[in-house]
Amino acid sequence: LPPKSNGFHPEPPKAHAKITLRNKKSLEQVQICMGVPSPAIADEDRYTGYVLNTLLGGGMSSRLFQRIREEQGLCYSIFSDMNPYRDTGMLGVYAGTSKDSASKVVRSVVDEFKRLQQEHVPEDELRRSKDQLKGALMLSLESTMSRMSNLARHEMYFDRFYTMDETMESIEAVTSDGVFAMSQKLFIPDQIAVTVLGNLDGLKLSRAHLN
Repeated sequence: LPPKSNGFHPEPPKAHAKITLRNKKSLEQVQICMGVPSPAIADEDRYTGYVLNTLLGGGMSSRLFQRIREEQGLCYSIFSDMNPYRDTGMLGVYAGTSKDSASKVVRSVVDEFKRLQQEHVPEDELRRSKDQLKGALMLSLESTMSRMSNLARHEMYFDRFYTMDETMESIEAVTSDGVFAMSQKLFIPDQIAVTVLGNLDGLKLSRAHLN
């Protein structure tokens, strides 16, 4: 086939951090989604982002789960997820809670963002997050279908295949300083988007709640 432009935009899209409240009285829980722009899939700091996401909300040992669900009892479920694309990415936080706790959950999530910006992650917590991430990656490649999908994804995004050893080395290379620096870039109050859906009963949420 003759070569031609792939049609992708030369500049990454700009995110608009809106606060959206949608009242739906039929819902028993209030659904909260919060998000910030994050590294693209081929960004050189992508593994720092993966480790940061794991320790923030990647499972039952994460900060969001332990602090907001277990210690404060503010929500039924909570987790974070990293979604990288070719030219941009998103780190999102989801929480399911009651209408009485919704504003407290948003405030507590922002507090965890700020804590990552103000304090370096302890080495033992960083170690646990790295091990958890590596284990999850290895388990995700157990089936033939997932291995083939991984090969295709590497070819499309990187024009080469990264071996599991290379991936493990990249995860190991992540430092507490790197996580701290990325937190400064990601969790900027003006870049935090929030969507709340449920029986809101007059819930008010402004940009001031995210500072």
